[in-house]
Amino acid sequence: MLSCRRWTIAWQEGGTPWGFVTADSHDGVIAARERQLGFARQYARFFEVPIDERYTDPSPPICETCELGAVPAGRFGTGQKFGDSAARQALADAEVKLAALDAALDEHMPRLTDAARLAHDSSVGKSAKAYAKQLRLAVLDVAKLRLALDNASVLRSERAAKSAGEAAAAQLESLAASLGTLRTAVAKEVAKAHGGRYYEDGASGADRPYLQVEVDGFEVTGTYFVGKAKSTWFHGHVDLDGSITGRSLLAPEGSPLTCNQHSEECGYVYIPSVLRFTERAPAASGQPDPKAQGETVQTAELWFQRSTWVMAKPFTRSHGS
Repeated sequence: MLSCRRWTIAWQEGGTPWGFVTADSHDGVIAARERQLGFARQYARFFEVPIDERYTDPSPPICETCELGAVPAGRFGTGQKFGDSAARQALADAEVKLAALDAALDEHMPRLTDAARLAHDSSVGKSAKAYAKQLRLAVLDVAKLRLALDNASVLRSERAAKSAGEAAAAQLESLAASLGTLRTAVAKEVAKAHGGRYYEDGASGADRPYLQVEVDGFEVTGTYFVGKAKSTWFHGHVDLDGSITGRSLLAPEGSPLTCNQHSEECGYVYIPSVLRFTERAPAASGQPDPKAQGETVQTAELWFQRSTWVMAKPFTRSHGS
């Protein structure tokens, strides 16, 4: 009995295929088509451009490979004239690279909404638009390279397979680099607004404890200082929405520590944490300084995820200091 081993939908332009979408089942290939088409629709909507015409004429789902049995294996020896051994190895390598690019889109595609929002911000808009464009090209490339590898398989072309694999790897690197540039740009603005020293709320004196917030690239570190002693309380990163998430090394609930050092060796464990900033009136933050009347105080809040979310002692500074 005939059985379908793979389903294919061809993206067409003027009746000529320019890309393929494939899956192991009919429902799977429909879902894969809608994934790419949905992205094209969102891109057009958010950036106020016509939908890419290359997505307007998909073929019906095609049961492309129906077989009575398996194709005989080992028909060609290594180096045999018109053989396929070199092409098969190149195809296998390229399939891994294309699969990596396709999988990466699951992580990148949801960020289109962040890129669209940031595109309207004068400080990061250029980087946001560049990332969105790179993401659009990556989605197109997944379809184009799927067709290229299918053709390379039929033609037994080692060169075509290698070229497609190299293109997939290069696109993956470009997409990651573009995202890194945007995240760094967002983090730079966050650093301008929130980086620096925050004193422990209610403490006084020249040596009062403080939290130093530092942003390096898009990595964020919060270090607690008491005199000459210091300890890293937070390590995380700036997300595209401006939030700062990461982890903190804390004493576990209900378990004793084995020594006095702030370390995993002594029994401390890493738990999810969030660093956020709030602006308040001076009196509300415990700093009723007459000189600060009319100004706001910026508060650094470090939240830890235990059985419930709890906040450490707040740290404050005058706005703009």
